[in-house]
Amino acid sequence: MLRGRIGVLLPSSFCLRSMLWPRVLRAGPPILALTQGALMSGSSSGDFRRQLPLLVALMVLIGTPLVGWWVTRQPAPLALVEPVQSAPELRRISDELPASEVRLASGADAGPAEVPRASKSTDPPESPEEPAVIHFPQAMWETVSLATQVVDTGTLAQSLELTGKIMMNEDRIAHVFPLVEGRVDEVKIHLGDQVKAGDLLVMVQSREVGQAMLQLYQDRLQRDFAITKDQWMRSIAENTYQLISLIREGAPMERIESQLTNKPIGQYREMLTSAYIANYKASKQYERLAPLAKDGVVTGRQLLEAESELNATKATLQSLVEQVAQDVLQASTISLQSVKELQTRVAVGETNLKILGFVDAQLAEIDPRTQGEAIAHYPIQAPFDGTIVSKDVVLLERVGPEQQILTIADLSTVWVTVDAYEEHLAAIRNLTDSTLTLKSAAWPDTVFQAQIFYSGDVVDESTRTLSMRAIADNPDRMLKPGMFVTVQLPGNSTDSFTRVPLVALQQHEGRTFVFVQGQGDEFRRRDVVLGRRNEQFAEVKAGVSPGEKVVTAGGFAIKSRMLADLMGE
Repeated sequence: MLRGRIGVLLPSSFCLRSMLWPRVLRAGPPILALTQGALMSGSSSGDFRRQLPLLVALMVLIGTPLVGWWVTRQPAPLALVEPVQSAPELRRISDELPASEVRLASGADAGPAEVPRASKSTDPPESPEEPAVIHFPQAMWETVSLATQVVDTGTLAQSLELTGKIMMNEDRIAHVFPLVEGRVDEVKIHLGDQVKAGDLLVMVQSREVGQAMLQLYQDRLQRDFAITKDQWMRSIAENTYQLISLIREGAPMERIESQLTNKPIGQYREMLTSAYIANYKASKQYERLAPLAKDGVVTGRQLLEAESELNATKATLQSLVEQVAQDVLQASTISLQSVKELQTRVAVGETNLKILGFVDAQLAEIDPRTQGEAIAHYPIQAPFDGTIVSKDVVLLERVGPEQQILTIADLSTVWVTVDAYEEHLAAIRNLTDSTLTLKSAAWPDTVFQAQIFYSGDVVDESTRTLSMRAIADNPDRMLKPGMFVTVQLPGNSTDSFTRVPLVALQQHEGRTFVFVQGQGDEFRRRDVVLGRRNEQFAEVKAGVSPGEKVVTAGGFAIKSRMLADLMGE
């Protein structure tokens, strides 16, 4: 059968290593040819037609000045081939040859040179067929940790990855402003210090605080005096009411004196006692004269005078009793009101100082005699455990309520903000209280978790995004406010479908397949068509069925055996 040869004149920089220049002793002029081992040597005419498109593409890419061919029965003997040493020699020889004498090197007579038409092949590229069955000895299963899993049906929770940003927990951050004007006397902290709740941060000398402290001290003294006075007044009122009760009973003076001895009554004792004695004497005088007047011993005028005296003293006593009772009640009320007023002033003073941050223990120690000018000190204390993340205060600086001097943040927890676009709204719907995972380029081997507490309600008009919030524990302070993280959101479960684990999927020559276990040591390669997937499973639309066993571990060893079988063929 006739075999075709092809010769191509190529630039020396490309083909010197693969081309030889044959000088055929009986053929006359030298011609250019590809020898055994060249690009298309030893190919039949059918092979040539299939390879011609490749040759044409090669000529277009590198530029080809000459193509020739002829038909021969045998390839040129290697003994008649001499190598060309340089590109100039190639060009010189090619210039000497007429186009009609360009031939393929051969041991037979050279025929006329012909240039075939390049035809475009439509045949698909040939690929070796996979073996129907791959045998993998059971003795090697344990060595390669071979494992299988049954293909099943189930749902697929589609996860969504977005970019998030770490922020300070806005519920655990304090911007510290002094509530009074004053001068900084002490600065106890530095930037980055860890503080505990109640720790002294800055001490301010404030006239406002000093005046409030002194006023509170004076109000307390007046309150205490009013309370003592009120207690004394209450005792007087109680004893006076007892005296009035005895007088109204008409008790003898001996009984009155025995019951009220050493009991404070004040001026009311003399007033009531004198009136009571006068009334008592008038009563006795009238009782003595009444029988005598009846017997005519005394005149009726004397009896009338005695009766008038009795009525007068009785009226005086009654009026005095009522007046004293009223005076005692009024004095008691005034005393009690004075106590309440001073108690209110003290409470107001204490409340004002508590608003500034003072506590009961500090207010209980107010004493200008021992404190001196320190009574005007206003301490700024840490509201909770945290870190000093900003500081703008120095010694002797004047500060006031309009000036922020410190920022304290509790970094044991942080917020994660995630901006989701409108196309993600369906995926993040109803994610409140769900858990999401975080990954950071700073800690590639660490996975963090955060709990969503706000899934967003308003789309930002400028960015067209919905801002979502989550809170993450940060005990080791690895998550720094301001850093970006990759956020994986939990997805909603889809309908049930056939699925395989991602670890079962294999790739070769652009195709995805799995190994299905058969009988004994038999495994079959099965190409699959995949659909949706998440971090664990992939949907299989075609290729395997539920109930079949696919290899999930050790598949690389089976794949190596498959490739070895293909190469052996």
